[in-house]
Amino acid sequence: MKRYLSISLAVLALAACQKPAQPEAAPGKVQIEPVITKATEVNFESGDKIGLTIAKVNDTQKYADNALLTYDGSVFSSDLMWYADAYSEADVYAYYPYSEAGTPAAYYAIEDQTEGIGQADLMAASKTGVLPTPNAITMVFKHLMTKIVVNIDNQSGASVEEVGLGGSRPAADIDIATMAVSEYSGILPAMEPSPIKAFEATAGKVWKAIVIPGTTKLELIVTLSNGKKISQPLAEMTLKSGGQYTINARLLQDDMTVSASGEIENWTDEGEIGFDGEGTTEELPVEFTEYDGYFVYDGVEYKTVTLADGNTWMAENLRFIPRGKTVSSDPAEDAGIWYPAANAEKVADPALAETLGLLYDAATAFSVEEVTADNAGTFEGTQGICPEGWHIPTVSELTGLVGQCSNSALTNPDGAYFDPVIKGASLAALKEAGWEWQFASMRNKANTTGTGSYTVTNYNGVYGIMSYLIGSSTYKTFTNEDGSLKNIQFYYLMPTYNASNEKVSVAYGNFLAGASVRCVKNTVL
Repeated sequence: MKRYLSISLAVLALAACQKPAQPEAAPGKVQIEPVITKATEVNFESGDKIGLTIAKVNDTQKYADNALLTYDGSVFSSDLMWYADAYSEADVYAYYPYSEAGTPAAYYAIEDQTEGIGQADLMAASKTGVLPTPNAITMVFKHLMTKIVVNIDNQSGASVEEVGLGGSRPAADIDIATMAVSEYSGILPAMEPSPIKAFEATAGKVWKAIVIPGTTKLELIVTLSNGKKISQPLAEMTLKSGGQYTINARLLQDDMTVSASGEIENWTDEGEIGFDGEGTTEELPVEFTEYDGYFVYDGVEYKTVTLADGNTWMAENLRFIPRGKTVSSDPAEDAGIWYPAANAEKVADPALAETLGLLYDAATAFSVEEVTADNAGTFEGTQGICPEGWHIPTVSELTGLVGQCSNSALTNPDGAYFDPVIKGASLAALKEAGWEWQFASMRNKANTTGTGSYTVTNYNGVYGIMSYLIGSSTYKTFTNEDGSLKNIQFYYLMPTYNASNEKVSVAYGNFLAGASVRCVKNTVL
């Protein structure tokens, strides 16, 4: 009998070893480590509060419902302790910002966001199958609403007092556990909701607002200091939860042109918003005002100088962005317009455009869709992207300035700054005359099938010495053996900058390359 009892006890002991030991106490406080895109414009900040719900699986009662947790700089926590059953899973979900009224089931648009968008930025995180743990639970917080960024180029002469977004949805149902936003199921007032007043993020330039996602037709409303209000409806579009959309608006006196697109700023890229053709979206003349020694073109001031050749030239490189064009930082992209890369890293730098101008291919400089073998000879003296009354210089104007040309038949010994010893115009002489060369680098593309790349050469610490200035006269068209177009070259200005020579002469430039533009004033007959 004792033997049988001993065997039974051994079996029980083995079974006890195989069963997980129950902890004597819960693992400790509930802690949440957030991983987010953005709450404010930077991150969660100490003192931020979330509402947390813990629903144990197969338990009808929530273990924690809208518990308040506060951020200490690394985790959210409070006095909330884990339950004792460390092997019981739970669904955990949280939202920001915290509401004493409870976990929200609906979201109502905040009309006045002039103090900041943080109050309107509803975020949520959800995780299933969570076990009590002494470690912080990592939860990814996502934006449930949509962010709108409005960039305004104000050339109206009045200051912008307020930017509003009309037509946005006033309310939506939300499910924090599933992080879903859906059509509002409640009853809304019959009155039309007021436009959302945007937050001025960068004085006079950038406004931001949070709107409810879904299919909507927004309207941009700008109030000016002169008491005028300009509005522009946008095309109907389905705005996505967590998506950011950018609206670019240009104010010209009493009118406004608008384009809009999606971009990524720690939200998700959700494409492009088109403008509504029924609004005031027609192409408007670019503002241009000329003064003695300078002009203002599209809101940018450029120095001008009358040189010994008798012509008035721009004394600095153009940085005008034509309507519908976007400046590229990738030379492999056939964008038609690029930032300069005159630096040791040989990469595009938007900041350099303020002093060195932008780089344009021939089609963009000539303001046409494309340059072809058939139309290449039709652009001599064209206005192109120059202001009214100015034009892209011709080969005779280029040689009339510097004299020397790679095509010796066109070399002009009477060129205003021609030096026969150096075979060109001295950079120092041009600088002294008020026409200083700006080494902006170049975007090189040798033929139609090539890949664009930046050419950035350096001499004595000056980067970008390999640069060109676009002319409008054709030199030669090149074709492949099968007759297809290979390349078109125009007469461009090119510097030689080395130990033995510092000059400018007329050379040949490829039509798909990216080069600088300086316009010449039309001669009044």
